Amino acid sequence: MRLFEVEDRFTDDLITILRNLVGRSDSKHSPQSITYQALANMLKNLGYGEIDYDQFKGIYDNNPDLQAVIKNFNADGIELNTDIEKEKPPSTPVPVPKGPSVDSMAHSGAADYQKTL
Repeated sequence: MRLFEVEDRFTDDLITILRNLVGRSDSKHSPQSITYQALANMLKNLGYGEIDYDQFKGIYDNNPDLQAVIKNFNADGIELNTDIEKEKPPSTPVPVPKGPSVDSMAHSGAADYQKTL
């Protein structure tokens, strides 16, 4: 059994670390991803052991506060839920007004040119 499996504060500390990373990412206006190894190194400073995908998934599935901080995660790492995506306006196509076709403009231009001769 690992330390974080019995430690009551582990989830709170994990969320605090991830929220700090989100805040830093938001201030730099850049998305943030983190590997499990990098997260484990940060947790080591607080006295916790390693964490991997399966352990993280178990915690994630049972904690809505953690879910709010995470955009996506897989076996390679965690993508944090930053404001970068929230700030982007929805991508809707800009309507382009229909105008004359290239052929009709070419004919018109040629006719105008013929009149000047």
